[in-house]
Amino acid sequence: MALNGITAITFDADDTLWDFETGMLAALRRLRDEFVSLAADANSVPSLMSMLETRGSVDLDPAFFEATLDLRRREAIRRSAAEAGLKDSSLIDGLFEMYVATRVSNTPIFPETEPALAILGKRFQLGVITNSNTNPAEVGLSTQFSFAILADSEPFHKPDPRIFEYAASVGGYELQHSVHVGDSIVSDVEGANRAGVTSVWYHRFNGSDGQPNTADYTIASLAELPGLLGIA
Repeated sequence: MALNGITAITFDADDTLWDFETGMLAALRRLRDEFVSLAADANSVPSLMSMLETRGSVDLDPAFFEATLDLRRREAIRRSAAEAGLKDSSLIDGLFEMYVATRVSNTPIFPETEPALAILGKRFQLGVITNSNTNPAEVGLSTQFSFAILADSEPFHKPDPRIFEYAASVGGYELQHSVHVGDSIVSDVEGANRAGVTSVWYHRFNGSDGQPNTADYTIASLAELPGLLGIA
């Protein structure tokens, strides 16, 4: 698919614009430290690996399939805290708020993100379409995007083409004149393809998880994107 007539570029957020895992692990470590300080028996506090497994088990729990990310994260914290003997609901609320604040404040933007956005923003409308609930402004990208669609607050998620259609209605652009950039073959590439959007697979970290690469274009760094779009 030729990159002609492009007016808008949308981006995935986690692991495309910033390093989600670094922030998440920092928050989880602080959470565990808090468990240790509060628990009557420090030996009852689950390990970091166990806490990660608990988070994964919530995602697989049918009772939480339709839950928001915040509800699933809070439930994972509640389950891990219960292992440590911490069951007060108001305490869980405070631990959840601490976790979120720590994750956001420890999430680094990739070095090439801001320079690439500065170049692209001079010619294209820029937006975010993410299945997470982190607004770019929270991690320091407050002026680069004209809109951010956080799927956690919408009734549909990538790869559902309706979220791309919704983004186009918010941004006021035509889908066939847009590009979507993301690190997931399923959520970003297949979602964009189904919506009639030019797809760019960004594989800085992630492999294809066994999925065939069906992207229109592939890049290993956002620094490659201006050149792909014909900007020197």
